[in-house]
Amino acid sequence: MEIYTRLYELLEDTARHRSVAHLCIGLGYTAVVLDNGDSGVAFSWVEMKGSCTLFKDPENYEGKSASLLLKKLFSQDLLERSVAVATVNALNYSAASSCAADRDSLLDDLHIAEGSRVSMIGYFGPVVAKIQARGASVNAFDLGKQIGSQEEFYRNLEQNSDAVILTSTSLIHGSTEEVLSHVPQGAPCVLLGPTTPMLPEAFDHLPISILGGTLPMDNYRVVKAVRHGRGTHAIQKAARKVYWKKEE
Repeated sequence: MEIYTRLYELLEDTARHRSVAHLCIGLGYTAVVLDNGDSGVAFSWVEMKGSCTLFKDPENYEGKSASLLLKKLFSQDLLERSVAVATVNALNYSAASSCAADRDSLLDDLHIAEGSRVSMIGYFGPVVAKIQARGASVNAFDLGKQIGSQEEFYRNLEQNSDAVILTSTSLIHGSTEEVLSHVPQGAPCVLLGPTTPMLPEAFDHLPISILGGTLPMDNYRVVKAVRHGRGTHAIQKAARKVYWKKEE
């Protein structure tokens, strides 16, 4: 995907000047902490376990250049790509920290009102409830939760979408650009979730108008949550939701 090249080129210089202090690959999320204390998280994409070894690269990356993990953006192994995106978020920490705090304005910014048709890939339960409370409908597809079918989702996405909500785990899966190629012209689109790189310039070739991500504020608590196999809710307790909206 072109997005991997863009992320790499935007952060490769920073990566050469930073080293990895901690790498924690949890059951739900992966966390990377750099030598300067900046940190980032990303969804841990674990497919069917064929053995007890999930991260097959034997290298010990702690103490080594962050550029080594950044290069794993181009890996075909999805768990290695999870590590790379967590590294992206750690390297981009300073820029992400300058983003606005999430003020729960997403549905207004997506212009969702009664009768709106929202396409959602990656099922965000609390967001679905808020959308339906406005009298809008949701066409959802989530491979992991076995919600919907891809064929039906794409058909509705192309023909019946007033707004699009896309999980940022699609960056790890490698499907971001494929999904967005089906978005109707003019439909506002958000990339959402703790995996989201708050790096707007990396997405300016795509119809993304909003980024919603997570900025760790307490590395100890975030890494502990990752080690304990906790999910988004636990991580958010030690983090700040950050938000970027494209100027209209």
